[in-house]
Amino acid sequence: MTNNQYVEEILQLIETISESAKVKIEDLKKYLGDTEIDDILKQLIEDETILIDSTNNISLTVKGKKEASEIIRRHRLAERLLFDVLDVKNEEKAEKQACDFEHILDKEVTDNICTLLGHPKFCPDGKPIPPGECCSQGRKHISRIVSPLSALSVGEKGKIAYMLSGEHQRLDRLFSMGLLPGTTVRIHQKTPSLVICFEETTLAMDDEIAHDIFVRKI
Repeated sequence: MTNNQYVEEILQLIETISESAKVKIEDLKKYLGDTEIDDILKQLIEDETILIDSTNNISLTVKGKKEASEIIRRHRLAERLLFDVLDVKNEEKAEKQACDFEHILDKEVTDNICTLLGHPKFCPDGKPIPPGECCSQGRKHISRIVSPLSALSVGEKGKIAYMLSGEHQRLDRLFSMGLLPGTTVRIHQKTPSLVICFEETTLAMDDEIAHDIFVRKI
């Protein structure tokens, strides 16, 4: 772990612990187990992101809370991406990957992920995801970049971004019919049954299947 990543981990940990209890240096050492933590805390004080009072309670400054909030936002959005889009169900693996993502995502990519996911308010564990600028903008101008195929209206087109079915047989069937990520589909009709057109094919499908196919509207 780089020094910057270590700093981000500590800020995130202070913010998380402080939601329910006072934060002591011993708490950080218990979680992070690094004898160099005193040097990192000294750096955070110099950066004006934390304060340590006379009883060794640690708190975040306004600047520190802002940075911690951004780190937590990246982590929890990464969890949603792994859980919802990439279908990673192993919690330990998802947590480790989210920890890696939180250190490499910049603001633009983070906002794009947030918009892609429809500006989620909670992570898979039910913890709140701090909102970003894209959330307020999104509420005013767009709902989400990717939506279920079933959300399109008759005549509208979308390019398949991904499919989420947990049934491999269903996915294999869709693939065998030529429905692959990148395929452009058009809604031909929605009642009495959903009918789509793509390439030279016209296909009727159940609404349940259409909910598994996510498209970027074009």
